[in-house]
Amino acid sequence: MDAQDAPDPETMPNALDDRGRKTGPWAERDAHGGFMTGEYVEGVREGVWRHFADDGRLRSVGPFEAGAVHGHWNWWRANGERLQSGGFDREEKHGLWERWTAEGVLIDRGEYDHGKKVGEWTVYNPDGSVEKTTKHRHRRA
Repeated sequence: MDAQDAPDPETMPNALDDRGRKTGPWAERDAHGGFMTGEYVEGVREGVWRHFADDGRLRSVGPFEAGAVHGHWNWWRANGERLQSGGFDREEKHGLWERWTAEGVLIDRGEYDHGKKVGEWTVYNPDGSVEKTTKHRHRRA
């Protein structure tokens, strides 16, 4: 999504229902600068939300379910290259996660199981070759 395609946060309806809860399409400022757009249902975030920088660049996109980060998210750097990608299960990192350098080279890749690293994690050199592989065991709480 190009900056010219970003919504204007000032034109979002930002409505409240008859009980005073946020409802429908919303845009709101965030603590990291920029703004987020998405939908509220009965006062909680639902569905896909997008985080934009003040200049309209897309910074991240991913879903909420019942107000919690849930599902696959993607983040981008200011230069448009991917920063990281990964999943959540009700606010906890879960599933495959990957991170990239500012040049778009994969830094590392591995799996999370409800917030804990599990299985094989691979760290890559700048040329794409494997620097090291670490095996993580799942530890039950």
